[in-house]
Amino acid sequence: MRASEVMTSNVVSVRENSPIEYAARLLSRHRISGLPVVNEAGALVGLISEYDMLAKSGRTVTDIMARSVISVGPDTSVEEVSHLLTNQRIRRVPVVQDGKVIGIVSRSDLVRQIAMRWVCGVCGEIVLGNEAPDQCPRCHAAQDAFNYTAAPPGM
Repeated sequence: MRASEVMTSNVVSVRENSPIEYAARLLSRHRISGLPVVNEAGALVGLISEYDMLAKSGRTVTDIMARSVISVGPDTSVEEVSHLLTNQRIRRVPVVQDGKVIGIVSRSDLVRQIAMRWVCGVCGEIVLGNEAPDQCPRCHAAQDAFNYTAAPPGM
């Protein structure tokens, strides 16, 4: 599975020259904890988080944003994204294509991925994911053989 399959596509971002108060309103209104920061051309230049707003001082997003941003491409494996989020101790990773943010993968996106499962009606194979697979990896049954079910407690 790839980053493009689990990412949030409707990314809320903020321009680098925006006032900090505007970025804070975006975080609050959308109930998110961080925003990609883009320049006039729409290219990723940083990230700003709740932590940055609480721990740093400045007037504009540029003054307090994190400039060294770890990002991934749309074809990056979910396993690699998970590895980055846990080993780098970050909460989100922008998905970038041609310098532009096309999505974002957060820890909650990956947790949601774990919680969703599809069961093959032919052989009982369980496949995790947001969408039913094209075919069963075990018996090769078609996509319409799959039924969505929430993962039971303890799974």
